[in-house]
Amino acid sequence: MSSKVRADMIKRALSKRHREDFFLTEVKTGPTGYEHHRIDALAIKKSWANPCITAYEVKVDRSDFARDDKWPAYLQNCHQFAFVCPKGLIQPEELPEEVGLIYYNSETEALVTKRKPAYRNVTVPSNLLMYIIMTRLENDRHPFFSSRREFIEAYLQDKNERKELGRHFEIEVTKEIGKLRRELERLSDRKEKLQRLKEVSDILREYGIWIDGWGTSWKEELRKALANGLDPRIESELQYLLKQADVIKKMLDERNAEQCSTA
Repeated sequence: MSSKVRADMIKRALSKRHREDFFLTEVKTGPTGYEHHRIDALAIKKSWANPCITAYEVKVDRSDFARDDKWPAYLQNCHQFAFVCPKGLIQPEELPEEVGLIYYNSETEALVTKRKPAYRNVTVPSNLLMYIIMTRLENDRHPFFSSRREFIEAYLQDKNERKELGRHFEIEVTKEIGKLRRELERLSDRKEKLQRLKEVSDILREYGIWIDGWGTSWKEELRKALANGLDPRIESELQYLLKQADVIKKMLDERNAEQCSTA
């Protein structure tokens, strides 16, 4: 499920990259009433020896980048400056060499530096620093958003996407439950057939037909038993008895013959 990359998503990723720094969003370069610009995101390295302020311009729309001509004014307010956008939205050759370019991967929510911004030794205007000190004391701001309206719009979009994800998950779960139910029905049918075969086997035993001990030839022996009405083992015993009877009869005949010859 794909969705449009929003500016707040990129700002969240930047905040994670600068978790050890002082990270701000929607930073004005001066007080209200003063000619100023608004920087999308600003990261201040916590270092006295090597201070570094990195400004970011976030772009999620190609047309917005094409018509933006104010961003060069941001350069005087930071030591490093970079554009951050979805992968491929801006190409490195479209920017001055000193300007960095970072791609945002919407699938992994990760940032990949396409070109590192050059460090410029500039004196950061005091108006910017004073604005940061004075405005960060507010407690009613919405991080990563320029206004409450933008925050609410993003919330509604996330809510709709969660709802769509839930619907998709429900469909997949329903399909899986259907598959399991059909498999259970097949197993129940198989169990019923096995029970029926056991009952048939029990009935055959009542009539002296024990197929369990017949080995691999049980099919032929069963057919023969059903055709003759006798258990093949019973028939075999009868044949054995008949043979023994013939032997005994022969022995009696021979004895009688001997007795006659001696009389």
